[in-house]
Amino acid sequence: MNLSIFSETGHLRSLMTHRPGPEIDNMPPDLMEELLFDDILHGATAREEHGLFTRAIEAFGVENLDFTDLLAEALALDAGATSDLLRRIAEREHMRPELLERLEGLSPAELTGALVGGLPAAAADMSPEHYFELSPLPNLLMSRDAQAVLGEGLLIASMKRRARARETTLSAFLFSNHPRLASNPHYLDVEQSPQAGHHARFGQLTLEGGDVLVLREGVITVGVSERTMERSIDLLADTLRRVGAFRHLIMVRMPMSRSQMHLDTIFTRISDDQCLVFPPMFEEGYAETLSTVSIDLESNAVDPGRRHRSFFDACQAAGVDLEPIACGGREDHIMQRREQWTDGANSFALAPGLIFMYRRNEATLAELDRHGYGIVPVESFIDDPADTLDSHARGKRYAITLPSSELSRARGGPRCMTCPLVREAVV
Repeated sequence: MNLSIFSETGHLRSLMTHRPGPEIDNMPPDLMEELLFDDILHGATAREEHGLFTRAIEAFGVENLDFTDLLAEALALDAGATSDLLRRIAEREHMRPELLERLEGLSPAELTGALVGGLPAAAADMSPEHYFELSPLPNLLMSRDAQAVLGEGLLIASMKRRARARETTLSAFLFSNHPRLASNPHYLDVEQSPQAGHHARFGQLTLEGGDVLVLREGVITVGVSERTMERSIDLLADTLRRVGAFRHLIMVRMPMSRSQMHLDTIFTRISDDQCLVFPPMFEEGYAETLSTVSIDLESNAVDPGRRHRSFFDACQAAGVDLEPIACGGREDHIMQRREQWTDGANSFALAPGLIFMYRRNEATLAELDRHGYGIVPVESFIDDPADTLDSHARGKRYAITLPSSELSRARGGPRCMTCPLVREAVV
């Protein structure tokens, strides 16, 4: 497979997701904060909701690759690569030698289960301080964050929180060893980059996929957030200059807030000319309007950056003209905040003007309706996609709504749960 992502909305051909499994079923309430959850999830309901999402994606004709299946296949191919992976995990997680030996004796399927779902401690040894011999990865549900496809290459992220660190190690292994993925260039592995060593005084450089959006061919936007450091964006900009994949990088400085942990929690692209936004951070005149700098990646100037009065001003300067549609509606500021919290600004596009949204964000859906979007329950789309797709082909725009009583409590929306691998070019 040749990776190809030059937009957020081009006709989707292939993506990677992760179906929630034992890693969320076995999460003790004591570890919610450590594992970055605000509540424990009901696994069966979360899987049912996620299954509707992926079935709808597949009904559109998209190839949906499951992370766990890919990992098990890659682990079965090369015992030496698998051993190297385990040694790297053991080193960074300070693993006991006997646990490493136990992992090395597992089959590929069993090892996949352990690396994703964790290994509970023996009953006699279990305590609130020691539930797991090997911790689970419940945030793997958010497939967006550990990597990002940029153009025809790959960014391997560096995660802010220790609970997610293993995700990038597994991603680097997968995209280096699975035959469907391994032929593609890795533009940047933030943790392994030689340049990262020059920034030791800043600590561990972090950059997560939820902060990275490809606005159009040649234009990328990245958020400085609770999870992504500005110095990491400097490193990304230097990398993109060398590979020549993009001309402009728009950097958005965000509050260091869990409620807006990534750029895609407050901004997503939904069509050729529209986007969803959390208004207080994007529209001029608000006290919270975010500082935005555009970086000319083709300039040789010492400081090629230019400060803009708003994000949309920076977009226009880069040739991207967008109409903002308000998460939570235009006027009700309390509803804007409520629905931003439940990922009302976090949509995911199958094609321009054909998006997924959480059903619970009713004010945002009403605003989309006022902008001409048809609202289609995901169950109806799965049963009969032809009606919606035929109408969409004639120019009608649609929001496909997902149930999310459990998924929304995992603190991520439809975009968060997807890692697109191939999109058609937007003409």
